[in-house]
Amino acid sequence: MDQTSSGMELKIVEAAFACVEKYGISGTTNRRIAEIAGVNSAAINYYFRSKEVLIDRVMKITLANAFDWKDVEVLPGGNAIERCVTVFEHIIEGACNFPGITRAHFYDLLIEGKEDSPAVERLNQFLIHLSDDLKEKGSPLSTRELRLATFQIASGCLMMSIAPRAFRKGVGIDMNDPKARHEFVFRLVTKLLA
Repeated sequence: MDQTSSGMELKIVEAAFACVEKYGISGTTNRRIAEIAGVNSAAINYYFRSKEVLIDRVMKITLANAFDWKDVEVLPGGNAIERCVTVFEHIIEGACNFPGITRAHFYDLLIEGKEDSPAVERLNQFLIHLSDDLKEKGSPLSTRELRLATFQIASGCLMMSIAPRAFRKGVGIDMNDPKARHEFVFRLVTKLLA
């Protein structure tokens, strides 16, 4: 593939990402993608065969970015609690920056009940890796207790990630505010990992 084709594909992928973020998967159309990319709608089928293939590519890229262990390795955190707080703050921050993509990843689970969706599979792998990492960072919990705690923390954090503004009125927490995000995650982690 020449440089021009590669550049055009990237432009279309970025436009599809923007559409999913703004309109969700069901509201993402070839026309909207083409308009944002500044291309003819036929270019989508030419480069990707179909909108579904393009959306699948966007979802794979963003899912890999969301749960990339290389990003976690460079995060600060000398002990298990610090590491866990930092990781979940990082995840919530990413979800707050891209709420449409975050919801799109969990659509199959939340709307269709697909418990084996790519997002759920990737999340499970990530959390197992994280609990192993926390054990190496000195957590006194048994492996089973640590996995349970990690999954419980993830459940609370993911709910706040999927709907960051849903609990503003009831709890007064704005997950877009780094201080509030830290307070929420710190309290949750210290209660479950201590």
